[in-house]
Amino acid sequence: MKLLLLVILFIIFFPIVKMWMLMRRARRNVEDIFNRTRQYEQEVAADEKRFPKGVGEYADYEEVRGVSRPETEASGPIEHEEQVVDADFEEI
Repeated sequence: MKLLLLVILFIIFFPIVKMWMLMRRARRNVEDIFNRTRQYEQEVAADEKRFPKGVGEYADYEEVRGVSRPETEASGPIEHEEQVVDADFEEI
């Protein structure tokens, strides 16, 4: 009678324990994936902060007063080329 009871308990509890172990393993795998993703995002964020915030945000400039003139080369003024126009559409 005791042996039969042990066999029945084994038949009932073995799948339950096996399922619990599978769920625990799956939970650990998901946690590992989230931890790796979080670590990668922190590394990327650390790489983006190489320069302090105040560096390079404001450029000082001076306005040049006067008339703008066309650029010239050593041989004379630059020639303006005609714009390229698409070919006419023809049905085949």
